[in-house]
Amino acid sequence: MKTLNRMVIFAFLLIPTISNAQKFDEKFEHWPTDLKINGRIIITDGPELDEAALRTLRRVRRDREMVVLARAAVAEDQVTKLVKPFAGDDDNVEPVRFRILNEDSIKKSVGDAKVLALISGKKLSDEELAALQKSKPVLRKILDDRGSLIVDSHVAPALGYIMKSPTGKSLNKGLNLFFDCLVQTNFDDTLQNRAKTLKTLAANKRTVGIGISKNCLLMLSGRKIVCFGSGKSTFLLPPHNKYLKTRAQTIRQAKNRRQLPQEYLIDLTEWRRDSIDRTLPQFPADKPPTPHVKKGTLVIVGGGGMPRGLMNKIVELAGGVERAKMVYVPCSERDDVGERQRTVEMWKRMGVKHATFIHTKDRNKANTDKDFYAPLKDATGIWFGGGRQWNFADSYYGTKTHQLMKEVLNRGGVIGGSSAGASIQGRYLARATPIGNFRIMAPGYERGGLGFLGGVAIDQHFSQRGRQKDMTQLVNRYPQLLGIGLDEATAIIVTKSKAEVVGRGKVFFYNRKIPVVKGKPDYIALPAGSVYDLAERKIIKNTTSEKSDQSKRGPKQPDKNDGF
Repeated sequence: MKTLNRMVIFAFLLIPTISNAQKFDEKFEHWPTDLKINGRIIITDGPELDEAALRTLRRVRRDREMVVLARAAVAEDQVTKLVKPFAGDDDNVEPVRFRILNEDSIKKSVGDAKVLALISGKKLSDEELAALQKSKPVLRKILDDRGSLIVDSHVAPALGYIMKSPTGKSLNKGLNLFFDCLVQTNFDDTLQNRAKTLKTLAANKRTVGIGISKNCLLMLSGRKIVCFGSGKSTFLLPPHNKYLKTRAQTIRQAKNRRQLPQEYLIDLTEWRRDSIDRTLPQFPADKPPTPHVKKGTLVIVGGGGMPRGLMNKIVELAGGVERAKMVYVPCSERDDVGERQRTVEMWKRMGVKHATFIHTKDRNKANTDKDFYAPLKDATGIWFGGGRQWNFADSYYGTKTHQLMKEVLNRGGVIGGSSAGASIQGRYLARATPIGNFRIMAPGYERGGLGFLGGVAIDQHFSQRGRQKDMTQLVNRYPQLLGIGLDEATAIIVTKSKAEVVGRGKVFFYNRKIPVVKGKPDYIALPAGSVYDLAERKIIKNTTSEKSDQSKRGPKQPDKNDGF
């Protein structure tokens, strides 16, 4: 009995430790692993193109072998009109003619070609669609080898995830080369047609609707979509909850460099993530987690340089130069970032004995490759680099690597990052749109933060880029979140729920649990030395008056570690 009692007491004592751990409830299976195609898919009905469009499209071929498969009934001039933008002025490509599209005609004709033009001239029959399905490995190989697949408006719908049957009364499975999409050509963008498309999308979850009008050439390159010609393309998603309403966006050919990117450019992965988000529980929740680091320390830097001596402090928190095991995570869209990383070299110059880095754009690798994530198993410190924070979400969210990152904090370690490496530390991910970085709320990526700190939205380069109004917009929409804006070369060091400000600028806290007074700032801005309670949303220490007195005495002399 005494032994049993001791076991009960021991189990009871363990409960706080277990509840203090970082939760790992982000799901790998929710998010796509095929983030882009290696080549290009081009959908065209032969619009009139200006010289700028022709210059772009002629780079598609790059002297690679081109094969044209065209139905026998399609006139020669129509074939020429469709493929001429991808050929030189004196380049005559003799089309291979077919009556019924079949697997053999594709395999025998394509060979090692890196550019394939497939021209049907009329809707594909069920038999022809089946033949295309069987030929998917051939078509996919062209794309995997960085080639181009050019199709007319009759073949294009078959490239999507779903497509309307020849009768139009049902849906068929497509080839899903145009990932997770319903592709509609000759699309007349009326309210009635939008409503029909939205109804179809609502019944077929996780699917993006694309309506391509006449006189429009659409090109998917990697994960980005652009249009050429006088037509347009419309992108649609159905509503889901009070935050995720019907989404519609139309793009046309770019006319000048002053245009906003969202007027002529689409990131397909962003839209795919947004379509997935519409099948999941509301985010952020009305009652998000309390901002509280139960074990370990977070160091969150606003970019534009490091506060003096801060990297030394991070290494000390990680165990000191002899015992620290530091892992750097660069933020890059490239598959390969090279073998030498400046942050790792800097740690070694500081005397850190164990310093390395990890990087991948392959979510499967981040989830299953034990050799890849091995450095995190006994890491005591992680540093996230600057760049575009959506790259972190794409690579690591919900993976085994992500879980091991959280366990660094569970062991009492330190996690830090600057710029993108600051924003990614929140559960909510601010300013993560892949198209520019002007919007603070990024559909499809708001759920993409790595979640070391819940209940907050973190923005950086704050005063230097005039982002106060952006944060106002965010917390007005999500008043349950605490907004945090960090100036450059300024940071907060977070232990438990206490955030200490360090650096030369200020940190801005936006708390919509207290009323906004008209004519006054809707935030609290605190300088170095101040402390803010993130959980209670209140100031513990405000050194504003101290800083004012110090400015009269003159600035402090920089210390020898300034720049780290």
